[in-house]
This record gives sequence, C-alpha cells and structure tokens, in this order.
Amino acid sequence: MNIHIARYSLVATASILFYTLFSNLAYSQVADYELQEIKPGVYVVSAGGTNSMFLVTQEGVVVVDAPPAIGDKIFAAVSNVTDNPITHLIYSHAHKDHIGAANIFKNVTIIAHNETAKILNERNDTNRPVPDMNFSKEMNLSIGGQVLQLLYPGPYHQQGNIFVFLPEHKVLMAVDNVVPGGLLWKHLGVTPDVPALIKSIDEVLNLDFDVFVGGHGQPGTKQDILVQQEYVNDLRENAMAALNEVNRTEVIQGINGSNAITEAYFNALTKSCADKIDVEWQGKLEGVGVWTDEHCERMIISERVD
Repeated sequence: MNIHIARYSLVATASILFYTLFSNLAYSQVADYELQEIKPGVYVVSAGGTNSMFLVTQEGVVVVDAPPAIGDKIFAAVSNVTDNPITHLIYSHAHKDHIGAANIFKNVTIIAHNETAKILNERNDTNRPVPDMNFSKEMNLSIGGQVLQLLYPGPYHQQGNIFVFLPEHKVLMAVDNVVPGGLLWKHLGVTPDVPALIKSIDEVLNLDFDVFVGGHGQPGTKQDILVQQEYVNDLRENAMAALNEVNRTEVIQGINGSNAITEAYFNALTKSCADKIDVEWQGKLEGVGVWTDEHCERMIISERVD
C-alpha cells in the first residue's frame, strides 16, 4: 500500500480569523495536521487523534466527517491538492467528536443515515446541522464520475453509524468499530450493542477493500481488521470462560450488601478475563493493558444479557 504523508502548519489569514471570531466554534488556526493520499484522489486528514476523509471528483470534493479537532484545517488540506469546491459532507454518525465542526461548512449537501438525522433533530445543536439527505439501508452516490456507497450495518457504535465505501478505489471508512494497530476506547468504544459490533467487523471483511480508514488512528489494511476480529473473538472466549470458571460463592464470602456483592463478583470476572487477554495480546495492539479491563467488563455484561 502506497500512502503519501505530508505535515502542514496553518498560518491564520485575515479571512479565516474573521470567520473564527464570528462562528459558533473557535479553532486554533496555527496547528499541525497530517494529510495522507491513500489512493489517487482520496485523502485522509488527521489532527487531535481524529480523522476526516475526502474524495476529489470532477464536480467537487466530498468530505466524510467534520471533527472539531480538525476544524478549519480541512479547508487548508483540500486547497493543498485541488481548487475544486467542497460540495458534499457525509456524516459517519452523530457524535460530536466526529461531526462537531460541521457548521463551518457552507453551501454543501449534508448526507447521513435516517437515525442520525433523527438524533440531530432531537439534539438541536447548531454545530451539527441536520442533514439535507438521508437514507435507511443503503445509498449509492455518483458525483463527478466517482461512486460512493453508503451502507448501514446496524448500530455497532450508535444508531445511524454507516460505512463509506469507495469500490473503485477499494477504500473503506468505518468509524469507531476498529482502530488499526490499536484498541477501541472504553467499553469497546462505548458500544450500545456488542453483538452488533462483532457483526460489523465481519461485515467489514465482506467488502472488497485494501485501505481501511477508521475514525481514529492511522489508515490500515484488511489484515488489521482480521487482527481486530481475532482480538474480539479472544475477548469473548475469555469472558465466557470467566463466567464458567469464577466461583461466585468463594468470591463473595464475607461481603455484605447486594451492591458490594455484585461489584466483587464482577471485579473477579473482569480480572479473570483481563489477565488472560493481557498475556495473549501484550505488544500486539496498542492499548492492551490500558483498556483491557473495561473491554472484558463490557463483554462479560453482554454475555450475561444479550
């Protein structure tokens, strides 16, 4: 995989400074960002631990996500590679860390899933405008001779989270279900639905891509997804083993009160799972030993209730 990386430093111009002073969000105008061309005409912009992707077409530029950590830097990144205007903005989902700077995009068509539109209508957040177009299961876009497929795999992270697939480029962006080379954040990326998360990783692998872009971390390959699938499967196996092996009666001896008993039992379950995961995965993925306990706890809860 040939990925070209460039780092830029933005210098505030009078026009950008004027806009910042009178916009709803203020962003640093002198800040580093990373721009990577992952395929011809397909770029990833990274700053503050979050990613945005854009596709250059004959008619204009299509941007996926508007993280506040990137903010105005997306405009500098786009102008570094094309004079074409930004015409479309796609939301991966409704969370602020990924679309909280959407209000700075003017005269663009915003596209998202129906559930994302519903959430944003309820939030009434001027920093996250309600989309102009939405869909339920799948939307195929043809813009400036380029094809984008928007796919809904189910609520693995939030209702309305989607995949953005560029079949001609073999690029897939799926936010907050895999971090190439690392682990999801707390509680498996605060997933509301562990089975849906597991299924979403399987569905990623069903698509024909060779570059994967997540919401956080560096771009990866299909091998990164296979490793993540193996990690989640091991996590589930060790969670089930803990439920079978930890003796509740022994753990709660001498403990009084239902809440204290439950806490002691779940702490023992979590430790049993996490100790094995740490041994098996230390050094293989960044974040092992940091998020392992919370991942195990979330998986154990899922195995008990889902």
